[in-house]
Amino acid sequence: MYDIIGDIHGEANTLKHMLLSLDYVEGEEGYFHPERKAVFVGDFVDRGPDIFETLSIVRKMVTAGNAFAVVGNHELNVLAYYTKDEDGLFLREHSLKNRTQIKKTYEEFKLDKPKRKSYLKWLRSLPLFLEFDNFRIVHACWDQDAIDLLKKENPENCLNKQFLRKIYFERGKLFKATMLLLKGREFNFPDDMILKDAYGFKRSAYRIKWWEPMEGKSFEDISFGNRFHLPEYTIPSQLCKEIPLYPETELPVFFGHYCLGDNAGLVRNNLCCVDGCVANGGILVAYRMDAKELKQNNIISVKKVRSAQV
Repeated sequence: MYDIIGDIHGEANTLKHMLLSLDYVEGEEGYFHPERKAVFVGDFVDRGPDIFETLSIVRKMVTAGNAFAVVGNHELNVLAYYTKDEDGLFLREHSLKNRTQIKKTYEEFKLDKPKRKSYLKWLRSLPLFLEFDNFRIVHACWDQDAIDLLKKENPENCLNKQFLRKIYFERGKLFKATMLLLKGREFNFPDDMILKDAYGFKRSAYRIKWWEPMEGKSFEDISFGNRFHLPEYTIPSQLCKEIPLYPETELPVFFGHYCLGDNAGLVRNNLCCVDGCVANGGILVAYRMDAKELKQNNIISVKKVRSAQV
């Protein structure tokens, strides 16, 4: 059986507390459970105080066969920041905004270049999505068309240098498919509407529910995991887009990304978000699988553990 663990964002002490709460034991090859395996939904880096230690815990478990892990959008940002194109330019511009977004990771990574290179290499090997017999794992959004395209064009199912250079150079269908899986589906504001997020950055688009139709809904109705409120009036029909919806008859999907805090858990009978927003004053969330049918009672959460408490 499996324990699906949400976004960690450098909160290594809280992760250790979660693993112990789930009856994992620390051994020579990292944490393990005699009967279960952990599955991490990505976003190990940024925001929290212990990036290297978080990566160490997860990598040891994955390498030893005691866990699985997918990459998140924060890993994508970090990898693109440190990866150069064929002309020697970084895929993600080294601007103040981009460096600010990975500030905690940047500060730790600059202290130990060999260790940084080692973890970047490992992150490039992690899959973008996982398919098990009874459930699926992705960081932000399961879109079957995007999955099928990536299976065909990126059979290694990872963010290796060759694939990163290709998608950032072309900025085409593969780039959009990757962004959809790792950042979710977003809806552009009308031209005259711009909002600021919790970090003060201007937003021209916002995250939406990728399993519900837009027609007849308000801007707020289709919002999901945004840290700002949106207008309650109905979206004009000419702005509505017909998107492929994830059927309720499909396998359960576990994902993170949306920073739901205490609202983390089942959002539908076959969809479960395990991001409790631990790095922003929330909780670390896990789902303990025991049967095919998803149940909110299987959600496990722990409060953030401060460094001084360990």
